[in-house]
Amino acid sequence: MARWIRTLLVALVAACLLPAAAIARPLAGQVRVAIDGAVYKADFSKTASRANVVILQSWELDKLRKLKAADPSIKVLMYRNLSAMSRADRGGNTGTGVTVQDAERHPEWFLHNTRGERFTFSGYGFLWAADIGNRAYQEQWVANTLAKLKTGEWDGAFVDDANPTMRYHYDVASVAKYPSDAAYQAATGSALALIGPRLRAQGKLVIPNFGDWRRYRSAVTPWLKYVSGGMEEHFTKFGDSPREGHFTGADWDDQLAVLKQVQSMGKLFLGVSHSSSGDRAAARYGWATMLLAADGSASFALHHDYADETFFPEYRYDLGAPKGKESKDADGVHRRVFQRGLVLVNPTLESRTVRFGGRYRGSGLGTAGSTVMRPHTGLVLLSASARPTARKGKRVRAHRSVRIRVACRQHAQPCRRVITLAVRAQRRPVVVGRRKVTVRRTVRVRVRLSAKGHAAIKHGRRLRVSVRARR
Repeated sequence: MARWIRTLLVALVAACLLPAAAIARPLAGQVRVAIDGAVYKADFSKTASRANVVILQSWELDKLRKLKAADPSIKVLMYRNLSAMSRADRGGNTGTGVTVQDAERHPEWFLHNTRGERFTFSGYGFLWAADIGNRAYQEQWVANTLAKLKTGEWDGAFVDDANPTMRYHYDVASVAKYPSDAAYQAATGSALALIGPRLRAQGKLVIPNFGDWRRYRSAVTPWLKYVSGGMEEHFTKFGDSPREGHFTGADWDDQLAVLKQVQSMGKLFLGVSHSSSGDRAAARYGWATMLLAADGSASFALHHDYADETFFPEYRYDLGAPKGKESKDADGVHRRVFQRGLVLVNPTLESRTVRFGGRYRGSGLGTAGSTVMRPHTGLVLLSASARPTARKGKRVRAHRSVRIRVACRQHAQPCRRVITLAVRAQRRPVVVGRRKVTVRRTVRVRVRLSAKGHAAIKHGRRLRVSVRARR
């Protein structure tokens, strides 16, 4: 038998022997946005085991390296503001793609109001509005961002303020060059049409934050072909108070439709809900909504600020594979059934009595077959017989090694083999396990995984297996 055929067969057998947690593709994961000044004192010790996506400022190289060392598969994006310019510090650091120093040599890059004055974003006096429709500005943004991305193992750029309107930062009618939403949308679209393909051609992700996406969906949809996905920053809830800010009714429907659209395109959707850090109800509402339509490329977070991390037990529930798509009950409650669980969302303004169709538990409920769901709430439930084990951050503690089937071509004599396990990181494989063995006939050999290999398995990465003759 040819060596490459034998190696392929061994790899296929090994894949079958891997635990389900190692080869399953989670429907959704967690994102951590860590861009505020207080990040320097924030705890990152559990982030690699919890998050699929992390957003950092360009100067947080130490945190980038530690995250990648703990989990090579984690996606770390660099924060870059698109539509504003700030002054770089002495180290050349800034959160914007173009600096004020750049623009001082090109005064036409500043956006002006109808009085002919430069202006800053409302509430952000350090952010100067930029003419994002200017081609030279766009070229400088790309050049600066690509240079920064080369400073570490960044997976791409998080493009903030890729907005279809200026109304959240300045009075639209007072912007001289773009005095309407349509005019500003044309400028944003032209910027993304240049920036997205340029960065993606270098193998980088491009994830814009589309302001008020649900409301401006018709404007944002044509932009999706240029980028790798997008963020809905106020997903299911905005504001810091647990008592207000919930999206319900048609507004909630629009956000669910956006999520479905992005998932159908195979692009990454990031959803961030805002509330107090301990607001379990808001976390359940957002996470349950995410699980209704997630299809393998979505991540969620509840944030009170953009420094610290929040985490809730429901994120670790192992629901199994979905049995179908989400459905809507006659009373307005949405549900999705999983092999080992059930997800329910009540996006209405009234309490609803919901029957589960079986015995379930979780999200603060004991084992039950029904409950009353308050307005704008969600439930993530496990079947009564299911074990509450993890998803991504799966803590698959038992699987520190894997079993590989090794066969000798000549059964009469022993054969010497080298088994190598690797995962792909960036553009090159990283060896995460190796063992030299001498065997007779056919045996299953256990190969111990390194810490990186164990982390990769926890996060759903596939192992690349090779078995070669030992010299």
